[in-house]
Amino acid sequence: MANDKNVLGTAESTEVFNDYEFSPVPDDKKNTWKSQVFVWLGVGFCLTAFTLGGQIALGLGFWPTVAAVLIGGVILTIIGALCGAIGIKSGLSSTVSSRFTFGKYGAMVFGIIVALCNMGWFGYQCTFFGSSISGVFRLAAGMEVNTTFCIIVGGLLMMITAIVGYKGIKMLSQIGVPLLFALILFGVVKTFVMVPAGEILSAAPAMKMSFATAVSLMVGSFIVGVSIVQDFTRYSKTVKDSTIGVTLGFTLGYPVVVICGAIFACAFQTNDITDIMINILGFGYVAALIIIIATWTTNDNNLYQSTLGLTNTFHGLLKLPRWIVTALCGIFATILGALGMIDWLVPFLSLLCVLIPPISGAMLADFYILKNADKYSYEKMNEIPDFKVDTGIGAIAGCLVGLCMNEAPVGFGVPFMVELSNVVPTALVAMFVSVVVVVLIGKIGKGRA
Repeated sequence: MANDKNVLGTAESTEVFNDYEFSPVPDDKKNTWKSQVFVWLGVGFCLTAFTLGGQIALGLGFWPTVAAVLIGGVILTIIGALCGAIGIKSGLSSTVSSRFTFGKYGAMVFGIIVALCNMGWFGYQCTFFGSSISGVFRLAAGMEVNTTFCIIVGGLLMMITAIVGYKGIKMLSQIGVPLLFALILFGVVKTFVMVPAGEILSAAPAMKMSFATAVSLMVGSFIVGVSIVQDFTRYSKTVKDSTIGVTLGFTLGYPVVVICGAIFACAFQTNDITDIMINILGFGYVAALIIIIATWTTNDNNLYQSTLGLTNTFHGLLKLPRWIVTALCGIFATILGALGMIDWLVPFLSLLCVLIPPISGAMLADFYILKNADKYSYEKMNEIPDFKVDTGIGAIAGCLVGLCMNEAPVGFGVPFMVELSNVVPTALVAMFVSVVVVVLIGKIGKGRA
């Protein structure tokens, strides 16, 4: 394994766009939370956040939506802060760190799941991105532009910053986040001018939705992102910096965007953000451009993390520089979007969201509860076993429980467990089971040793 470390270093030294896929981020490349603030705030600034807020608000009304969103945001923040601290300790991406948790071969499964999950999100948002562009031309100028063409163009454009890596994401976020903030601010102000505040805050739900389901939607919408958040926290100087960043992103930034979506939905009884911004509020092409940039800041994150997963999984087998792998993943995901992935994305991502949290739960249990944090070091990579039984079994157990809580065809549809999913988010239950199993097996193993 010592030779592997030399190969890793050589690979990165010759990489045109060095983003430290396989090695720790150097100290001189790390930042305080202040210099990363737009990256963290930009994580949740996307069209889907507005749509989510509108969907929940139409089912609950305004104030219950605010409560559900804030509770979900706190849950996301706690998980993200714990996962993010691992990135500070190791300086490595989530897929590389997973080798310490699951072993060399077990980590390959993690990398593949991460890549597939994020390519799925990329393909979905390409469809959403393309549909939004097509809708912009139709709503604002009466022009019909082929949606598939817009999807392909949007997907190829969003690959650019992902190819550049974290540096490209940071640059785009520095542009997009302030613009979206301004749009939200003006949009909310104008909404309250057009519609009395009392009507917005007391708007009756248009459909039925339980409070637990609303919290589940909020948590599930970003559980994959917080589970692999160390891909970004490894660029933070300290645990304090990463924790502040995660808090900004998931307690402040993302919930605020979701709540703004709720305001618009309660005011205008629709969650079509494109129509609201362009036609109802009358912001026209300016709003369209800002909304598209906001989607871009999130979707290049998806492709960036897909590439990290694959380059780690197939390192030594796939002898291609990262930017080429990024381009290939982007083209593949864009094709999926053009073929209509939006129609079958929900069951696909529901399955992946059942798989990711138990894996992260196993990592958290191994790092914090079993006190193996000292092993998460690049210098100890030659000590990594092929497999780790406790974390492997724990992750599998959590996944099985999650599948039981989902109805067919995504899961096994065990009736009482499906009912449980209406009370507690499936991702949290699956993660909890994983943690418990890992700790029990780990304690038993240490006792016998």
